[in-house]
Amino acid sequence: MKNIKLSLGALILLFVPFSFVGLDSKLDEAKPNIVLIVVDDLGYSDVGFMKQKDGIETPNIDKLVKNGMLFTDAYAAAPVCSPTRASILTGKSPAALKLTCHIPGMGMKKYLTKLNKGNKLKEAYFKGHLAHEELTIGEALKKQGYTTGYIGKWHLGGEGSIYTDDGIVNPNYLPTAHGFDVNIGGCAYGQPSSYFSPYKNGTIKDGPEGEYLTDRLGDEAVNFIEDHKNKTFFLNFATYTVHTPLAAPKETLEKFGGNKYFAMIEKLDQNVGKVMDKLTELSLLENTVVIFYSDNGGLWGNTPLKGKKGTLHEGGIRVPMIVNWSGKVEEASICENPVTSVDLFPTLLELGGGSVADYAQLEGKSLLPLFQGQKTLPERSLYWHFPHHRKEGLSMGTAIRKGDWKYIYEFETEKEFVYNLREDLGEHTNLIEKYPEIAQELAADLKQWQIQVDAEMPELNQ
Repeated sequence: MKNIKLSLGALILLFVPFSFVGLDSKLDEAKPNIVLIVVDDLGYSDVGFMKQKDGIETPNIDKLVKNGMLFTDAYAAAPVCSPTRASILTGKSPAALKLTCHIPGMGMKKYLTKLNKGNKLKEAYFKGHLAHEELTIGEALKKQGYTTGYIGKWHLGGEGSIYTDDGIVNPNYLPTAHGFDVNIGGCAYGQPSSYFSPYKNGTIKDGPEGEYLTDRLGDEAVNFIEDHKNKTFFLNFATYTVHTPLAAPKETLEKFGGNKYFAMIEKLDQNVGKVMDKLTELSLLENTVVIFYSDNGGLWGNTPLKGKKGTLHEGGIRVPMIVNWSGKVEEASICENPVTSVDLFPTLLELGGGSVADYAQLEGKSLLPLFQGQKTLPERSLYWHFPHHRKEGLSMGTAIRKGDWKYIYEFETEKEFVYNLREDLGEHTNLIEKYPEIAQELAADLKQWQIQVDAEMPELNQ
């Protein structure tokens, strides 16, 4: 997109001399290790290389950009965490999974009573955990011979986690019941009970009093890599950072003048660095694909985008995404093709030697052609279905992006929005009156998709 090229052009200049790597036309026969880093609530501009927020320092994440491919138009399948995480794991949209909202720690009944109060529409039905009949990428990669590890936030393990002593609502809902050999930290919590030990998390042993959770999970990720260096592994490293409650060690807070958010981002960056350093130490970089990603937009502003977590504006759904694969993915390269979290399952499946033809339920597309230098995928529509109330802005709606055009329909107000993202990345000007025919075309496409996936719809609040 034109606006992004201007800012990222300056970024590339930081990394001269520019290095081009000859890309193989075919994948090596050896299956690569896969490290998927999923950050919680990291905003589009909450990284140093974007140069949008003075004071943010992310040298290790910036190095991922220098050594790999930056996706400028990467999206989460939902503007909140649980549905995006479910879409990553299953390759299906939140609407098809009937898991379109974050799973409430306060319990479903209390949550719905609170959110529906005073509104015209009731929130649509959604499930309180990831159903066992849904096949996960962990299970699929195990079939391909991978050892699988899940370290960090899960938030697909049942409603009502705040009423537990350990974050475990039902042990049958944990990652180990969904194809992961190792689970450290993954439970029903949407946010940690504490960022400092004791953690009150039944899937991770407490460390010394005051140990910082982000550091601990980074250490566990490094240990998993060390323990399985002689095997082919898939590590899903899902940080609780930078979700609230905002908290960081004293010395890091002091460095940033008490700015807890910037301090948490620094600790995130340090632990991304730990993982990359371990892969380097073990000479695993050339046979390891590393994907860095966020589960939804940031809560603290996403300049130059409009809106934040919980909204269907770009600030709620467009996220940072970087791919490293030494010798395979071109260094310091940029991909502007729109992609989404639903694409990660087919991508990881093909990386592991599997075939998407064997998984008819998948809604996404493999991104391997983009990793290997292809500039674009065939044009397609990307969809969002979020029939839920949020205080942060435009929500309780549904949306579609096709090419440069984006259409949003808000259920509660029945308002329509049309934006040309190439010309108006910040969604400042609603073009619904100027381009009614485009709105009609996109609305029809969106409606057909909703029927196809049997999307749950909001009802009158009577």
